[in-house]
Amino acid sequence: MAFMAVLESDLRALSAEARRRYPAVKDGAEHAILKLRSLSSPSEIAHNEDILQIFLMACEVRTVKLSVIGLSCLQKLISHDAVAPSALKEILATLKDHAEMSDESVQLKTLQTILIIFQSRLQPENEENMAQALGICLRLLENNRSSDSVRNTAAATFRQAVALIFDHVVCAESLPAGKFGSGGYSSRSSSVTSDINRSINRAESLEHEFISGGQSLMRETLTTAGKHGLRLLEDLTALAADINKNVIIVLAIDLLFFIFSYS
Repeated sequence: MAFMAVLESDLRALSAEARRRYPAVKDGAEHAILKLRSLSSPSEIAHNEDILQIFLMACEVRTVKLSVIGLSCLQKLISHDAVAPSALKEILATLKDHAEMSDESVQLKTLQTILIIFQSRLQPENEENMAQALGICLRLLENNRSSDSVRNTAAATFRQAVALIFDHVVCAESLPAGKFGSGGYSSRSSSVTSDINRSINRAESLEHEFISGGQSLMRETLTTAGKHGLRLLEDLTALAADINKNVIIVLAIDLLFFIFSYS
């Protein structure tokens, strides 16, 4: 299988990069190669922690070269469903640490990994993990030391991640997918962005309507995913009021329209 061969090649690269200064990582990579040869599919990798742990170990060193290799391999594992959902919390903790590194390539890899998580079966299913993942994007967006490239990528990742969360809400609530699913939501976000002031004015009246009636009934009838989506909407509107950042204001407004379309 091509994926298994690529993964073994990555482990060899990791071993070669770590061989002088980080013998524990080198030995772990060589052990993982032997373990990988006994496995035959991504699902078997997901049930074996040795492969994932060596890449997390490489990231823990927090050098640019090892972190880039580790994050790239994490992306491949997640994309191929070769990571158990129980590992998400540990992966997010690793990504949070990497968001604090000053290297641009590491920051961009971190954001790429966040988006891949939201596109995979690892998409956060509870508020803690969801807040952790979105918080990484916001920290990079707000960091004065972030480059323009990192800020732009962080804003785009945040917007896409929230769109994916609400795609999940659509599925969980059995709502019509044609209007918002399969990329429709993203295109709506772009159209709203073109006229922020008009959207803010419209949102004020909608938010008043939302607060004055029907909210408690909606909460009672929503699934768990729907309740998480509603909490996310409330948090985003509060956040927008506090820091007055256009990207978050527009996103919160978009989500208000989303909720009211189905209320």
